[in-house]
Amino acid sequence: MKNKDLKRRIIEISYKYKKYHLGSCLSAVDIIEEIYDLKREDEKFILSEGHAGLAFYCILEKHERRDPEYLLRRYGIHPSKDEKNGIWCTTGSLGQGLPVALGMAIADRSKNVYCMISDGECAEGSVWETLRIKTDLKVDNLKVYINLNGYGAYDAINPIQLTKRLKAFCPEINIRLTTVEQLPFLKGLDAHYHAMTDDEYKKALEILR
Repeated sequence: MKNKDLKRRIIEISYKYKKYHLGSCLSAVDIIEEIYDLKREDEKFILSEGHAGLAFYCILEKHERRDPEYLLRRYGIHPSKDEKNGIWCTTGSLGQGLPVALGMAIADRSKNVYCMISDGECAEGSVWETLRIKTDLKVDNLKVYINLNGYGAYDAINPIQLTKRLKAFCPEINIRLTTVEQLPFLKGLDAHYHAMTDDEYKKALEILR
């Protein structure tokens, strides 16, 4: 399992504050880490998949020495714009972050703007409108990543079908197939809403040692 230290932090903080969205956070963190390894310090990242906010806060702790517990207490699981702490856009209402990232990329084409969306988020029309505009205007400095873990808020998602649609709109999109079932007590759709018991927390820490 990659990035065990980051996932351990997510587990520790989630358990301490009784927060959910573990499936989203654990499946997203590898992608956000990949982006932070690629992007320059003066380039922006937008987490459109706002419900993976705790994963983002833990990345900010690693790369920018921010306090993830402070960010979680102040903003909750969905980040709010806080440029001093490396958060460039308020997200949580799905489909909102990607259009903002497109605008930033058009405004300054000398820098890349990175944005991560979720598969469930693709139910929003704004995602498809933005991908079409990105392709039509050749906004190549907007780097879009999708966390395709196979589950939206209420239903399973067909990854093959969604991949075909995304590639048709935006051939250069970065699709990452992930899983919500990284720990034995996280299963399918329920992984997004699961609250750990004491025993599950201890088991998770053992796995992530």
